[in-house]
Amino acid sequence: LGGGLMQGFPVSSSASRAAIGDSMGSQSQVYSLVAFGVVLGVLLFLRPLLALFPTAALGALVIFAATKLVDIPEFLRLRQFRQGDFALALATTVGVLATDLLVGVAIAVGLSVIELFARIACPHDAVMGRVPNIPGLHDIKDWPGATTIPGLVIYRYDAPLFFANAADFKRRALAVVEAEATPVEWLVVNTEAIVEIDITAADALVELYEKLRRRGVTLALARVKQDLYAQLKRCGLLDLIGTEHIFFTLPSAINGFHQRQQP
Repeated sequence: LGGGLMQGFPVSSSASRAAIGDSMGSQSQVYSLVAFGVVLGVLLFLRPLLALFPTAALGALVIFAATKLVDIPEFLRLRQFRQGDFALALATTVGVLATDLLVGVAIAVGLSVIELFARIACPHDAVMGRVPNIPGLHDIKDWPGATTIPGLVIYRYDAPLFFANAADFKRRALAVVEAEATPVEWLVVNTEAIVEIDITAADALVELYEKLRRRGVTLALARVKQDLYAQLKRCGLLDLIGTEHIFFTLPSAINGFHQRQQP
């Protein structure tokens, strides 16, 4: 406030001041007012005593306060939870120590974005089947006793579909069709994780439809949300795939498959 009134630049040691305040148990910004009063009192009345205080000792106080901000148990918890989060925390720490606070934070943000894109670009997927005595459809890799419906592959892609993973989605969807031991008549894509698509993803769906059609396989979509349905309609995919192959639940998709098998 004083710097603003006097048209000057406020001078402070925000990083070390925050560390010292945290180590002293400060809970709000009122700490800054208390610190201001203490600093003003020292400058007015204790300057001779402060001049005798070694600079190295002042630095040691700042370093001691800063070490309180390093939460070793939290690092160990990150390592136990997920190695990726632990690696990001270590990289951020090294970045701050090797450069400065702002550069370290920028490194952390950049690495987090890269890690997020890597996870979305190659997400988990599943071929879904029925498990004895368990309602619903489940990942057949998680349940050894799971079985698929002959002629039908229900494929789930566990990420939003956009430019970063459109090619990966198409490749893996074709791979699950080729991996089936029996001839596949329908590929039903479970779109529960696909809230919306971009134009690259729409083109990938068109290419997938064409490749499946040449193999005699019907492409259908299940668990289609209203926003996705509107996008499919706008880009022409609804007419290409056919509204009879768009389902809002998995059971209705299975029923549609069985009904089309009837002579």
